[in-house]
Amino acid sequence: MSNSSQGTWAALGFFLSVFALGAALYLQINKEWFPCPLCILQRYAYLASAIGFAACWISHGKGALFSVFKPFAFVGALTGAGLALYHVWVLANPKQTCGVDPLQIQLNALPWVQWWPAMFESDGLCSDVYPPLLGLSLPAWSGLGFFVLLVLLTGVRRKQRRW
Repeated sequence: MSNSSQGTWAALGFFLSVFALGAALYLQINKEWFPCPLCILQRYAYLASAIGFAACWISHGKGALFSVFKPFAFVGALTGAGLALYHVWVLANPKQTCGVDPLQIQLNALPWVQWWPAMFESDGLCSDVYPPLLGLSLPAWSGLGFFVLLVLLTGVRRKQRRW
């Protein structure tokens, strides 16, 4: 796969990650769908993926920067997919959670939360159910987004091995 093609895939992954973060902020601010600790952790995973994809895009699919940040994007997407699947499970089993999650207190105490609370402050419950979007819950959409990121990354990796 050519370097420009790898850069295209990296750009697509970057924009998908940024779109997911923007959509989360839109729903939080305009629909008042407040994020829970699992939502915030998925935002961190999308942010990690966006950083990884951006570095891959900037490096034009070659060199040390690409070699370091491609696994970074992969770990972010894989972690986010796991968190999204767990969040879907929590929504299917709401009696498994109750009250304020201790994770919420720890996440809200991180120093950068004060710099951008709209993005990183958790003030919802993981078992809160919001109306589905096109038939899927928000965690299901998030998991689908992470799955697409993983497909982008593994597809690029497979084509690299053939050359």
